[in-house]
Amino acid sequence: MTALALAGVLFLRAAWAQEAAKAEPAAEAPAAEAAETAPAGAPAAEEAAAEAPKEISGAERWGIYWRQGGNTMYFIALLSVLGLGCALERFCNLRRSRMAPDGFADRVVELWKAGKTDEVAELCRTSGSILARVVETVFRHREKAGYQEAKTIAEDKLARELRLENRKASMISTAATLSPLLGLFGTVVGLLGAFGTVAAMGEMGDASVLADDIGKALVTTVAGLAVSMPCLFAFDLVKKRLNFFAVLLEEEISEIVNRIFLKG
Repeated sequence: MTALALAGVLFLRAAWAQEAAKAEPAAEAPAAEAAETAPAGAPAAEEAAAEAPKEISGAERWGIYWRQGGNTMYFIALLSVLGLGCALERFCNLRRSRMAPDGFADRVVELWKAGKTDEVAELCRTSGSILARVVETVFRHREKAGYQEAKTIAEDKLARELRLENRKASMISTAATLSPLLGLFGTVVGLLGAFGTVAAMGEMGDASVLADDIGKALVTTVAGLAVSMPCLFAFDLVKKRLNFFAVLLEEEISEIVNRIFLKG
């Protein structure tokens, strides 16, 4: 916030100095000279139309912002791509069929109690879900494991699987954390350039000489925040969805172990 305030002060001081410099010659210029130099008729209208500022399209404006941001914008853009890709991957894979398919637990218990061990193993291999991998691990130790051992094996396997799922979402958190820091870095670099320009000129008579440096300070800050906020929102959604599936998996695994290893 301090850096932005300094940027605003520099810009306002330069603008006031520029307006004051323009006002003094205008007050001293005689009206007759203005009348003599002013062209008349249709040529005057054509010249005014030619000198009118050209409207800037949206794409051109974004291009100007990108150039003002400098090299920092490339790193912010890279973080946005990585964060978006990771968020899309998590939203695609964090679904019921890949975590705990509906009806899978009942099917496993039915086959296990019927002694169809080959079909249980095949069902786990074809499912590809986290619940199937946990059941497959318990199934491999079925001959030597009792109830307590099977429950411990299932809980350990589930904990490892959930840690892997958490790690896959880490890039979203990284993008949300680094993007505003990169924006602040661009702000500081822009302010350093503005102070360097002021020191070289000795005074701020023209605001345009500070436009690039102040533009860089503001554009990088906005870009960093624009990337950080959606990434934070996506990361929160991913964490909540993963916590929901963690509870669901614990219930499904507990039900399978209880129904298989406990009598009655």
